[in-house]
Amino acid sequence: HFEALRQAKSDNYEKIYKSKEVEAELSLTVKPMMKEVYERLLSDIENNNTASPVFTHHIDFVNSSVYRNGLAPYENEEPNRIVTDYIASMTDDYFIDLYAHLFPESDLKITYKGYFD
Repeated sequence: HFEALRQAKSDNYEKIYKSKEVEAELSLTVKPMMKEVYERLLSDIENNNTASPVFTHHIDFVNSSVYRNGLAPYENEEPNRIVTDYIASMTDDYFIDLYAHLFPESDLKITYKGYFD
């Protein structure tokens, strides 16, 4: 089992982490998308845009969590931390869908194959 796990890890590095195709996609698409999402969500917090997904999908959820009982409201945390917490919690598919929702006119796109396609 150990050898199979070691081989899988090696394959990941060769085919994903060190792939020129993946690096090109990251540089040309994913990094700019991430920057735009980060800046938009940060702006939404700073402008108290409570209709934003950072509030409706993240801050409201964290505030309702049992882990927040007795603590100050989550939106009182430093805004950069809230945004990075939110982004860190996203799956790839969620991030792609959020980007399309926030920036419907953008030329930046990632097409992914659904689980049941």
